[in-house]
Amino acid sequence: MRLLLFNPETEYALASGASFYTPPKQVEKLRKNLELLPEAWAEAGDLILVDDAKDLVSKFTLVEWGMLRDIFEGNRGIKIEPWGWNHALLRRFTDAGVPAECLPSKKTIDLIRKLAHRRITISLNLLWNDYVDAGNKVDLPVELKTEAECMEFYSAHKRCWMKAPWSSSGRGVINTAADMDEELVRQWCHGIIRRQGSVMGETGAFRLADFASEWKIKDQEAEYIGLSSFETSNRGKYISNFVKSQSQIKKEFNAISAVNLEYAIVLQKKIIENVFRGYEGFLGVDMLVETDGRLRPFVEVNLRRTMGMLYIQE
Repeated sequence: MRLLLFNPETEYALASGASFYTPPKQVEKLRKNLELLPEAWAEAGDLILVDDAKDLVSKFTLVEWGMLRDIFEGNRGIKIEPWGWNHALLRRFTDAGVPAECLPSKKTIDLIRKLAHRRITISLNLLWNDYVDAGNKVDLPVELKTEAECMEFYSAHKRCWMKAPWSSSGRGVINTAADMDEELVRQWCHGIIRRQGSVMGETGAFRLADFASEWKIKDQEAEYIGLSSFETSNRGKYISNFVKSQSQIKKEFNAISAVNLEYAIVLQKKIIENVFRGYEGFLGVDMLVETDGRLRPFVEVNLRRTMGMLYIQE
């Protein structure tokens, strides 16, 4: 039996690092509107946690936070599976009376927070470059820790991407080639450094298509779930996934990418198992293919369930 929860604010909470966190109103609205989303992966006997079950209809059992103490007193074998873990969620479960033995430790959440930082893509892409030939090597992201470093990177790469260390679905990302003048870039970097400590800089990409490899990690082994394809805005913000079969997405990928999908997945598996030691759970890797066929294999990594996982179909 599992207790499922959709909490789309998880990256925001990871960024704060705090045990008490209130997400932006638009994210709270998203959570409220999609709180039954776990129906998409729920199985017989699973429970879905919602803020208020009144007026909600589901074929699965809906439970509220105030019920958790009694539920876990009767069954401590329930596995809790939220969209993603963070310290604020751990504290809320603890306050609701869920026994510590049923929850991840603070040390585990610290590890998730560390691995979810966008600087992890430096290590991932560095290992990729160790495996592939010269023609398929990629530019490495750079962590910029001061406003001066940000503007130096911007001056050297006028067409570039700037990213907040923790974010999701393309949020916390600017494309300096998309109506961003120097002063706006400066102000944005100043704010992100003040709140999150640094900015990740990436050289510009002439994007042709976006894909994501979906994974589940258990006992240090990364299991490949499938490939998804999705649409983003010119600023890199997630719009929606495409509903396509695996064979169709694979065919589209191989038709435009200089790196064959099977080879890319073999390398990603090795690299993921090397870098994400100690992490167990779902993981999504965003990739993009540029107009010249070059593959960027580790654009983003999400340590949680992803929307793409909902669209995996044969």
